[in-house]
Amino acid sequence: MKEKEENTEQAAQPKSSRKAGKGRKVFSQAFYDVLGGEFLTHEWATNQARFFLFLAGLALIYIANTYYTEATSRTIDRVNREIKELQYEYIYGKSAVMFESKQSELARKLAKTGLKESTEPVEKIVVAKKPKL
Repeated sequence: MKEKEENTEQAAQPKSSRKAGKGRKVFSQAFYDVLGGEFLTHEWATNQARFFLFLAGLALIYIANTYYTEATSRTIDRVNREIKELQYEYIYGKSAVMFESKQSELARKLAKTGLKESTEPVEKIVVAKKPKL
């Protein structure tokens, strides 16, 4: 009688739970094969070795590209900071030159040497052209 109850209980269980248990076994077996390295001995793995190497090469190229991009980004940031600094230096230098080249500032500096500003207006000298013979 106990056997009949057990059979009815097994029959009452849905088929999906039995398949899920089987799927887990397949997944766990595959997981252990990969961890143990046994998957490399399977025929499909040896046939796909080139593809695995291709994927590994793509991964290395992807990693190298990421490093290159980050380095380029850092270089761009550094150059932008240098450009801003040079722009500030240029503006400061330009304003200093403009201040030093003002007429009043030049007159003040040259007064110490004895030179004075001319108070007479500039005269234009006109030379008559000689007629050509």
